[in-house]
Amino acid sequence: MNHLSKLNKLLGSGEAVISIVAPVRERQNVFRLLYDTLTSHLRLPLYLWNLGEPEHFKRIECRASAREQVILLDDFEIGAAEEVTPGSCALAALKSFQNSDTNGVFVLENLPSCIQEREGAILRQLLINISSDFTARKTSKFLVLLITDEVELPTTLSGLIESLELPYPDVSEIENLISTYLPTLINAAVNVDQVQSLATAAAGLHTEDIKAGLRQAVLNSDDVSGSDVSWVRFLLDYKINRFRSFNLNFVPEPNVHDFGGLDNLRRFIQDAKRDFQPDARPANIPLPKGCLLVGPPGTGKTLAANVSARELGFPLVSIDTGAVVAGGTVYLKRLLSRVEACAPVVLYFDELDKLFIAAGVSGEDSGSRQILGILLTWLQDKRSSVFVVATLNRLDVLPPELTRVGRFDEIFYVGFPNAFERKQIISLHAARFDERYRDGGDRLTQQEWKILLNKTVNCTGAELARMVEKAARSLFHSGKPMTIDLPILLQQREAIVPLYVRDTDRILAIENRARGFAQPASSPDCSEYAPPIRSYWGEDIGT
Repeated sequence: MNHLSKLNKLLGSGEAVISIVAPVRERQNVFRLLYDTLTSHLRLPLYLWNLGEPEHFKRIECRASAREQVILLDDFEIGAAEEVTPGSCALAALKSFQNSDTNGVFVLENLPSCIQEREGAILRQLLINISSDFTARKTSKFLVLLITDEVELPTTLSGLIESLELPYPDVSEIENLISTYLPTLINAAVNVDQVQSLATAAAGLHTEDIKAGLRQAVLNSDDVSGSDVSWVRFLLDYKINRFRSFNLNFVPEPNVHDFGGLDNLRRFIQDAKRDFQPDARPANIPLPKGCLLVGPPGTGKTLAANVSARELGFPLVSIDTGAVVAGGTVYLKRLLSRVEACAPVVLYFDELDKLFIAAGVSGEDSGSRQILGILLTWLQDKRSSVFVVATLNRLDVLPPELTRVGRFDEIFYVGFPNAFERKQIISLHAARFDERYRDGGDRLTQQEWKILLNKTVNCTGAELARMVEKAARSLFHSGKPMTIDLPILLQQREAIVPLYVRDTDRILAIENRARGFAQPASSPDCSEYAPPIRSYWGEDIGT
């Protein structure tokens, strides 16, 4: 498939100025695609200008055999700029294009960066004039603005100039790339299973990144003959490192322990897993969108997100919300495109409310509103197998548009674990150190559990885990057997000051504000460990 096939249609419809957005590593591939597309369709030469050689337009040609981009002949000089500054050089290039009698497709690379210079107002107006005049005249001169430095066109131009973005290759394209490129590295053929495994690992990478990952996989693997397991592992490592450079954390298989309680959330994830199955499509079951998890810090929201990915069998991609705030809409749009190319995947926004706290404190914030607009549109129109899990502490900070029906499938309140959930959490963590708790083992008596659970009311899951870890560490340091019993647990409980005690008002405010919007992630506790229901006068009411 030609990634820029829409370009022919736009130019054929009379659009004289087109913008193309691509990663800098893909610029050579863009030149090849432009050359193949335009020379065969429009029969016009292709020229390039950038700040590397601002005095010339260079003609681009590609050798049919090696498919290598080559700068050749027919370059013509540009009128001298008034000053040797990016803005002045770009202005001279634009005027040269405007006044030249030479027909062709002229590529100006990273012009938006020049528009940020002091000549920006003149450049913007000149682009507006060129777009209007040349489109009306339907000449054989076209202008392509190639953007590889992630600087977007100003709003005044983005509404006038059509923009194309180099998409990520799909599975079939990745498989074709691997099946043709990998044999040149190993001097041997590769089988279909190898290609499919590597293609799955490479999803979310552009062409040149895939090639670089394959080169490193072959170089680092001891089995050059074709161990797809080692190649896949090295390719995944390369992909993880590339994602980190974009402030994304890619986890192929979340390695997490199970979490205690949250049975309503568990059922929701299991239903989502069924809805992702292929047989749900003929039944017109829509793809699940995801869920919001709101609650105090330490109640297990992040752990629940990781376990959700494990239950769905999807990789996990977590986003740094601070990077979204810093990068703005440009970064967010690139990020969402990359994540969709990895589908099926769980997209995890940690502390989503931080995206909008600044706007809530300082009033209307245009950056936050633009980010909100991108998120709203994407969540509403999403048709890919991307399951979004977003955690937050303060639901009231989120704009109401983001919490209305249709954005997320469910909103869950993840509060303090009830008595039965606290028993599950303590048992899960104790089993890591004391084998007597493993496989459903129960070291404490029912009465001992009731004493411990009564002492851990309003403790978060993180605090319970910390209590057990401190008990195990205390036994280890004192050289005692790893027998985690009630006395050592009570001792460590007394050494912890729970968040609820330290910040009661804020925790109660979080809970009260969430009750009207969110459903509980856990069912009411009906176990023998549940506290008795009492009347207003403190009398026990029989269950």
